[in-house]
Amino acid sequence: MKRRLLLCIAAFVIWIMAGASEVFAADYFNTSDIGKGVIRITYDGGGKTKVMIQKEDEKYTYDINSSGKTESYPLQLGDGTYKISLLANTSGNSYKLIASKSVDVKITNPNSVYLTSIQTINWNVDSKAVAKAAELTKDIDDLGKKATVLWDYMVKNNSYDYNKLATLSTDYLPVIDQTLAEKKGICYDFSSLYAAMLRSQGKPAKLVKGYAPKNAAGYHAWNEVYDESKGQWIVIDTTYDLQVIAKNPKITMVKNAKDFNKVYEY
Repeated sequence: MKRRLLLCIAAFVIWIMAGASEVFAADYFNTSDIGKGVIRITYDGGGKTKVMIQKEDEKYTYDINSSGKTESYPLQLGDGTYKISLLANTSGNSYKLIASKSVDVKITNPNSVYLTSIQTINWNVDSKAVAKAAELTKDIDDLGKKATVLWDYMVKNNSYDYNKLATLSTDYLPVIDQTLAEKKGICYDFSSLYAAMLRSQGKPAKLVKGYAPKNAAGYHAWNEVYDESKGQWIVIDTTYDLQVIAKNPKITMVKNAKDFNKVYEY
C-alpha cells in the first residue's frame, strides 16, 4: 500500500512538472506565425541559455539572449509535431529545462520559411541592407534577375576578413548592416547578408552550413536560392566568388551542388 502511494505521488509530481513546463511556455513562446515556419522566443532570466527545436530524430540547438530581446527561429523540418525547449546552463556543459512546448506545424507554403527574418538572418524594413537591396533591384521584377544583381554586388564590393575568425566567440551572430557598412567579413556574414537581401525582395533563400572542400577549408557557410523557373534550389557561394572574381571575372554564380556537403540549413 505504501509503495503504491509513493508511486502515485511520483506520477503526480511528474505530471505537475510537465504541466508547469507547458504553462511557463506560454510566457516564453510566441506561436502566432508557426504557419509561416517561425517561432518567436523571449527570455529575460539571465545566464547562458539555449533553445532546442526538435522534430522526430532531427534537432537544431541555438544560443539565445537572456535579456528579454525577442528572437525568431525557423521551423524548417517540414510539417509535423515539434518540441521546443528552453534550457539554462547550470555548470560546464550541463543544462536544466526551463520550459518546453509541443506545437503542431502545418506550413501553407514551404518556401515561406525562407522568406522571414530569423536569428541568423536578422532583418527588417528599416535595415540599411534591405534599403540597399531595394535600390539595386528597383527596376527589376524578375526574381531570378534580382538574385543575379545582388550576387554581382556582393562579389564585387566585399572582401574576406582573414583575421576575424580567430577572434569570434562561439555564440557569434552576423549583423547584416555591419557587414554592409564594413564591406568585409567571413562566410557566415556574407551568406547572412545575401539571404537577408534576397528575402526582403521576396526571393526564398537559405543560409547553409557544412563543408565544401573545393571552395573552403573547414566549416563553411553558403546559400541555397530558390529558382522559380526550375522549381528547385540552386547553390550560390558568394564568399568563394568574391575571393576569386578578380582573377577569374567569368566565374559563374550557380555552383555544382555535388561539391557541397550540407549539415544544417536555416
